[in-house]
Amino acid sequence: MNPRIVLSGVLWLASAALPTALHAQAATDNPSVTAQLDAAKPIIAKIKKDAAELQSFSSGSGPSWASHAAVLTRIKEDVNKLQENMRGLQSHRTAASAWQQDAIDRITSLVNDLARNMNNAMDHLHKNKTRPTASPYPEYLKANTQITNDLAEEINGIIDYGENKAKLDELEKKLPE
Repeated sequence: MNPRIVLSGVLWLASAALPTALHAQAATDNPSVTAQLDAAKPIIAKIKKDAAELQSFSSGSGPSWASHAAVLTRIKEDVNKLQENMRGLQSHRTAASAWQQDAIDRITSLVNDLARNMNNAMDHLHKNKTRPTASPYPEYLKANTQITNDLAEEINGIIDYGENKAKLDELEKKLPE
């Protein structure tokens, strides 16, 4: 038998199976990942609100360091809840689709950045109680606000993408073969 004909036949069979393989990938989207992301949204909303409030403290003479510390403590507690949520996401990572795994990695990185920056802000505040607006403290607060905004946008984008992808997959099922 002609090897070119055999190779052509194998390639044709592989290409015919490709749409099925791609569709199978979509079936591996893990609904638990979306549920975990939905659970993170109210936590992030609280952090976002508190981070914006705290950033407003850093302008001018603002409130005392104790007021700063109280809001930072609230944020830190919510960041800890968020990190717990990320551990839940990480536990679902191996059962998630490839795009969900990438999303988990991006979100986890942002949450880790937020936690690290929050700790830096707290450390700086505790070392500079008489001057809670001294540099680099305002920069930490600004970064916390930006990271939190980025995190909220990322999660919303991921959830929207997942919903749109599911709709697209349903539409593709309706296409004639």
